Amino acid sequence: MLRITHLISVLIFFFSLHALEVSATQTYTVKKGDNLYKIAKRFKVGQEKILEANSLDTAALKPGIRLTIPTRESNEKKHVQKREVNAPARSAESAKRSAASVRPQTAEQAVQQETVYHTVKKGDTLASLSKKYSLSVKDIRELNNLGKSAKLKPGRQLLVKRTGPKTYTVKKGDTLSKIAKRFNVDSEEIMGLNELDSDELKPGQNLVLEEGGDQPDSGGHTVLAQAKLSEDIKLLAQSSELDSLGMKDRLILFAKKMLNIPYRFGGSTFMGIDCSGYVQKVFGFLDVSLPRTAREQFHFGEPVSKEDLSMGDLVFFRTYASFPSHVGIYLGNNLFIHASSRSHKVSIDSLDTPYYIKRFIGAKRLFQEDLGETMEFKDNS
Repeated sequence: MLRITHLISVLIFFFSLHALEVSATQTYTVKKGDNLYKIAKRFKVGQEKILEANSLDTAALKPGIRLTIPTRESNEKKHVQKREVNAPARSAESAKRSAASVRPQTAEQAVQQETVYHTVKKGDTLASLSKKYSLSVKDIRELNNLGKSAKLKPGRQLLVKRTGPKTYTVKKGDTLSKIAKRFNVDSEEIMGLNELDSDELKPGQNLVLEEGGDQPDSGGHTVLAQAKLSEDIKLLAQSSELDSLGMKDRLILFAKKMLNIPYRFGGSTFMGIDCSGYVQKVFGFLDVSLPRTAREQFHFGEPVSKEDLSMGDLVFFRTYASFPSHVGIYLGNNLFIHASSRSHKVSIDSLDTPYYIKRFIGAKRLFQEDLGETMEFKDNS
């Protein structure tokens, strides 16, 4: 009898593993109105990771395209399953309490928990699950990519909660490797996202753990401040002051006008903006259309060496990825202006900073020097 019970347990274990491996591969069909930022936010995955998983060089998505959404959960679930198979059998009541538990009991568990799944039982409905997990029906549909007419089949696993920190405040005794291991994030990725020169951390330091982690709003921008800045730039664009300036001077004037706007990954407004969104907006004031990401912007303009940099050139860096993932505008005197996750705002930094020396990968020129204000603009991809 014991041998039969053991054999059944082993079979259940292997079938469970197979089911988890299949469910770990998520796919999503792009719908009208979708963009990469929305999809990344919906699935809590970095935009660049989606691009890499699908071998895409552009963030432009067409309705009908099926995307592979990378996940981290599969390995974690395998380890959980192994522990459960090797652990002593629990009582039915204990297992029931564990499966029904949604909220972690401690703050530590709350930080480490990333996802909560519900196994559909006979009689379950989206309405009942919505009430049980304090989640709207719409959110449940979106988390699980369910159509309006989708029916719940007993045994199906539904994602009903996805937590996990986007930022972390360093505590005494923390090290970069410990934090990376704790949150299942690569150390180099943390350094890149936070523009760290070394792995030395200070208690109280705020770290971004994934793309989309909101940084503190050090610029103090409110809706009122955003409206005022927008109006100031609008007046500047209409000002006769620009008539006496060349294209490069105009570019730098607009670039500096946006100093101290808060950094926000994926942002493109005066309330919060990221590096490529900032560059795109500044050039947009000169009626120059640039693509949205640093990776795409790297394909535009003429290559220029670091020694020959000129005001208005774009400077590119590898930070959290192997491809161009950060961009700024060169000001002269080895200085450049950019939306910095490190400073949490649009700021001016030196190319001589060790962090940027190590990660600098090239520069591109969009202005034709000998033609004055004429824009030489082309895609060299």
